[in-house]
Amino acid sequence: MKNQISWLFIGLLAAFAGAGFLLAVLPTLPILTFTFVLLGWIVSLCLHEYAHAVTALKFGDYTIKDTGYLTLDPRHYFNGPTSIVLPILALVMGGIGLPGGAVMIRTGLIRKKWQQSAVSLAGPAATLVCAALVYAIAIAFNGLPELYIGLMVLFFFLLTAFILNMLPIPGLDGFGALAPYLPAKVRDAVPPQLAGLVTVGLLLLVFFFGGFIIMPIMFGITAALGIDLYPVLVGLQRFKLW
Repeated sequence: MKNQISWLFIGLLAAFAGAGFLLAVLPTLPILTFTFVLLGWIVSLCLHEYAHAVTALKFGDYTIKDTGYLTLDPRHYFNGPTSIVLPILALVMGGIGLPGGAVMIRTGLIRKKWQQSAVSLAGPAATLVCAALVYAIAIAFNGLPELYIGLMVLFFFLLTAFILNMLPIPGLDGFGALAPYLPAKVRDAVPPQLAGLVTVGLLLLVFFFGGFIIMPIMFGITAALGIDLYPVLVGLQRFKLW
């Protein structure tokens, strides 16, 4: 079938599970924490973009069927350094989950504004579900310290990515959810030929200064839920490999 789940994605899931098993049974090896979290991050990006695509299909963008977006194959979501290299560098160097990947949606085929907003919000919703699931698994395996720490780091990245994606900045899903209700001159303020450069510039600003916005929100959410972030601090040192 054209849109069956990609074997590459299944392989990513298997590698993620395998790295988790090794974390559970081997002594502390920072490269394992790095590998485990990175694989989990890529899996979550695939699910994020898949959520956009399947929601767009439901609301009228029939062209999605021919794009490969419904296969969960990461090769269909990552195009160039801004979609994969920059987010990975942000994880390793800055400890923050920048958005990565992209699906091209023909919004003209989606008639209602609320449906266009729903397509934009579907990705962050999938990321939030992933974060909740990872945290639940972390609690279930808190008797295995290395695996628990790796899961908490992944949870941290997923939650930062959700918060970041919800900011009303052009190029992010938060802006995409608002865009259908904005005047055309606001939506089209950035020419298409410059949109990519503007998005990269905004992501770089978020990378260097976004912590001042995202971290207080992060700490507020985790404090309200009674989530201890100390394991994240330990895990981030191992994830960075230096």
